[in-house]
Amino acid sequence: MKRFRFRLEPVLRLKKIQEDQKLKELSELVAQVNVRKSEIDGNEERIRTLSSTELAGATDLREYSYLQTYMRQLLTRNTELESEIRSFDEPVEKKRSEVSEARKEKKVLELLKENRLKDYMHAYHKAERTRAEEQFLVDLFRKQREETYGDDRSKRDPKVFTYDTGSVERSGAEDAGLSELRKLYERYKK
Repeated sequence: MKRFRFRLEPVLRLKKIQEDQKLKELSELVAQVNVRKSEIDGNEERIRTLSSTELAGATDLREYSYLQTYMRQLLTRNTELESEIRSFDEPVEKKRSEVSEARKEKKVLELLKENRLKDYMHAYHKAERTRAEEQFLVDLFRKQREETYGDDRSKRDPKVFTYDTGSVERSGAEDAGLSELRKLYERYKK
């Protein structure tokens, strides 16, 4: 029996490539969001450390004003980053749905491949069983003939050859070999 071959394998590979590409695009968007979130975390950490430090007595008002302005800039930057993150929500959700759709398409083809493989294996095992049964019967009949006739080959049943008639329709009473002979006769009669 021929080796199993899934005819839609190129389509399955294409679906896997598309899924990988969609995952890559999604991961790039999520990476951009994560960069902004880490920047926000870093800014909040700086604000906490700056607000928790005590100013020395010799610090003048100008340094305190610079410090407050810097903290306001960090807060403003955090607000900008949060709005940028919110602007990524829609594209990220769109990419997630595309990835989900690509996974579904790939999964359908994988299930189809599994089902075809199961069918192939069932047919393969059935053919193997049939072949084993036929071999068993041939061996059994040979042993019975040998027991009955011994080594005398003249008393054995002759080998019977059949002709493959292909797609020729014939009645049950008509012999396959006879129809082949008839076809040859008609062919060379002309």
